Amino acid sequence: MTDGPSYLHILSVCPTGWRIPSDLAIRYGKLAVKTGIFPLYEVEHGRYRITYSPEPLGPVSEYIKGQGRFRHLTDDAIAHIQEKVTMEWEEIKYLCTLK
Repeated sequence: MTDGPSYLHILSVCPTGWRIPSDLAIRYGKLAVKTGIFPLYEVEHGRYRITYSPEPLGPVSEYIKGQGRFRHLTDDAIAHIQEKVTMEWEEIKYLCTLK
């Protein structure tokens, strides 16, 4: 327990906004985590801890391709997103090694 305020960042899948079938909402929530788009980690007293490590990360294209909201993205844009997600995942893993 920590005295003072806490911050929770929660992913909420929106089938209407994401333009996906309602029955796939849970699948896309899980894909967000498995691809590293939405990593699960905690920071307590400045210390990082990964709470779920989907190694190796799945391709972000698996998460992006089925959503209507991303239909405008080119393969180059998706590759750029993949690079950024991979870089941020490696940074979180590094932060977890610091004491």
